[in-house]
Amino acid sequence: MEERFPTNYSVLLSGPPGVGKFEYVLSRIREDLRLGERVVFVTLDLHPTEIRARAKALRLDLEAYEGKGLVFVDCYSATSSERPEPPAGKKTFLVSSFSNLEGIGMAMGKAAQELGTPVRIYFYTISTLFLHNSTQAIAKFFQIITSRAKTNLGFILYAVQEGVHEPLTMNLLRSLVDGVVEMRFSETMQSELRIHHMRGYRVDASWHPFMQLPEKVVAL
Repeated sequence: MEERFPTNYSVLLSGPPGVGKFEYVLSRIREDLRLGERVVFVTLDLHPTEIRARAKALRLDLEAYEGKGLVFVDCYSATSSERPEPPAGKKTFLVSSFSNLEGIGMAMGKAAQELGTPVRIYFYTISTLFLHNSTQAIAKFFQIITSRAKTNLGFILYAVQEGVHEPLTMNLLRSLVDGVVEMRFSETMQSELRIHHMRGYRVDASWHPFMQLPEKVVAL
């Protein structure tokens, strides 16, 4: 596992669907929780119940941390026809729709306040917002949320689906964060990962098999 990403920092995680972005996010959350960090998981693609189940399959019991070290911001359930009941006693911050960008920002702030700052925020995935909002609206939201997270809340990582956005859109998102982590399939369809760049840090930008990550990031 590489050195931890700094607090007051923003990262974009990009890669094609199915390459392992969700598993990478869970690996970061596992390490955060192990170290006693507080985590906000903003979910647009999956119901929190599914996230809990997939995490449990990877031997990470998120429910044990909920309300104390982890809370969900759930943007998925309000637009889903299936609405499983949340586990008793688990606090989840619901957002009314994918187009309610202001509501997403407010829910993130409330979740951070509930846990106490600093928090480490994981946003899975920002690509979903593009189906319901203009690129201009998302760019403004992305810029505001990233600035707010870095200034007041802590660390934020956004996952984005590679190959479904215009190159100009991807370049815009990359320009608004401090660091970019990329994932891809190798010629043998194995997942690979690299830290493309991190502002203020020297990194090993070569590709590594996923789960065998670069050894270190070194401050410049």
